[in-house]
Amino acid sequence: MTNKRADVIIIGGGITGVGIARDLALRGIDVILLERGDLSTGATGRSHGLLHSGGRYVVKDPSSAKECAKENKILKKIARHVIEDTGGLFVATAEDSDDYVDKFVKGCKETGVLCKELTIKEALELEPILSGGNIKSVFYVNDGAIDPFKLTILNALDAIDSGGVIHTYKEVIGFLKRNGEIIGVKVRDNLNSKIEEYYGDIIVNATGAWGHKLGKLIGIDIPVKPSKGSLIIFSRRITRMVINRLRLPGDGDIFVPSYATVILGTTSVDVNDPDDVTPSVEELKILFEEGRKLIPNLKEMKMIRSFAGPRPLVNVGRGREAPRTFTILDHGVRDNIEGLFSIFGGKLTTYRLMAERISDLIAKKLGVSDLSKTDKYPLPGYYDIRDIKKMLRRVKIFSILKDKIIKRWGSLTKKVLFNERTKILCMCESVTVNEIQYSIREIGAKTIGDVMRRTKASMGPCQGQNCTYKITGILYDEIKDYKRIFYDDLSSHIRKRWANIRLLLHGAMASQEALTQMIFNYVGNLDEVMKDTEG
Repeated sequence: MTNKRADVIIIGGGITGVGIARDLALRGIDVILLERGDLSTGATGRSHGLLHSGGRYVVKDPSSAKECAKENKILKKIARHVIEDTGGLFVATAEDSDDYVDKFVKGCKETGVLCKELTIKEALELEPILSGGNIKSVFYVNDGAIDPFKLTILNALDAIDSGGVIHTYKEVIGFLKRNGEIIGVKVRDNLNSKIEEYYGDIIVNATGAWGHKLGKLIGIDIPVKPSKGSLIIFSRRITRMVINRLRLPGDGDIFVPSYATVILGTTSVDVNDPDDVTPSVEELKILFEEGRKLIPNLKEMKMIRSFAGPRPLVNVGRGREAPRTFTILDHGVRDNIEGLFSIFGGKLTTYRLMAERISDLIAKKLGVSDLSKTDKYPLPGYYDIRDIKKMLRRVKIFSILKDKIIKRWGSLTKKVLFNERTKILCMCESVTVNEIQYSIREIGAKTIGDVMRRTKASMGPCQGQNCTYKITGILYDEIKDYKRIFYDDLSSHIRKRWANIRLLLHGAMASQEALTQMIFNYVGNLDEVMKDTEG
């Protein structure tokens, strides 16, 4: 067994856990974060990446609206390099209630959410794809689009730079106790099955929707309720802005731009197991039909993927009735178990505030007087565009490639461009070989999925058809022990991608997927290899 020690151990590598690690590390507190898979593979990486204005909650959940409005401004200062400040529209259709429109305007004023009414003509000039004949009223808000994967990675990098330790593929399988107090955790390394022990003065449960499962390991009930939200990705940027339906929160009421694609969401279905959140065909049909009420020609747009994620809701009410604010539990007070905290609920937009609040409690417990700095310190990659342009004048690559690399890495671009002879590996997203090598060497990528989350390679319209094998080749060269998990990683990655594509198959898309299957089988003999490994 391997023994490790820190002031604080954080369980969970989503944006909340990583945000806490960053906050504590910046205060000089020793911290270790443990994640059973890769960073942002839970609810964070399965969200639509909306930077909330707060408008969605001004009527039913004004506390959440205020939190979102405040954090929206802070994140646009410290993380503007991973945010696209698209702006957003709330659009009321002919079938939506006038009464709700009035409540929306009133709620925005009371919660401090920026809101400006537009004429239908002004709205159609901004978004011509909207259904002009079906629109009743439109309001502008300051929504945005944020890259949840990159946001998590950059928080992790800053935590590491400040002395924190981040471990992926380390699953907590038990707690270590002494005299009724938790003193550490027992951990299984999910890549090599080794068992380790980690010791800390304070343990933080930041597993979100998985909080109830973790509570069972120690015999306590953590009141978190997973709610499945399903989404559809379209292959091109069909809207410039975030488009919201101006009504009570419901299925299929938002379009969020994400780089060259657009995401339509979302449903809300209570589930018992946060690991069991596959979209259903019925949910996807509902999303599509509701989306058409805002964008009638949606049926002409190519869908490339569906996915679902578990919201970590506070266990009060059902589905959309549950509040979207967050909860912090001190289990020393609640359950007489000293040294354990839990945090759940909230939104991607409010992760920094959540981290600050629980870090304040932890710092006080440890006798540390330093205040949070995360609202002032920019995340790694923050840049002055003049400095970036000056650096890139010396690099002879296409301008469009330069722009994409800057969007992905900001000032870290200088670490990604090892030399002028960079080669594009993922054609859909223009991801270079250098970027993939950097993600492995410097920011902890160990699998194909890890590389995808750090670089966007295989996330484009072809969904990895042309680059998955190439990525495995680089992993094989870069990681000494990768050959041991090579086949398992490849088959697992392809099956996960397929699981969320197959539900959308129809017409030409079915033909395209048949071609993709043939390519994987013929180029890598994958069908025969999988038979051998499964046998």
